[in-house]
Amino acid sequence: MNSPTNWEFFKQDKDKIIWIHVCTEDLDGIAISINNWWKKRYPNYKIRVVSKNEFEQIKNATELLQQ
Repeated sequence: MNSPTNWEFFKQDKDKIIWIHVCTEDLDGIAISINNWWKKRYPNYKIRVVSKNEFEQIKNATELLQQ
């Protein structure tokens, strides 16, 4: 996912977790944007901000389990 806001997310419905990877070095305003988006769109989910490697591992593992 190529996000104009410099972050990408993956939603795990089973565990109600939103996994987020921040794709930029410039973090000004990103945390506030993510928090506002999360609270409005997925208030019942937990949020986890992770590295690119961990994000890809979680995403791939979840997709493998769904197959």
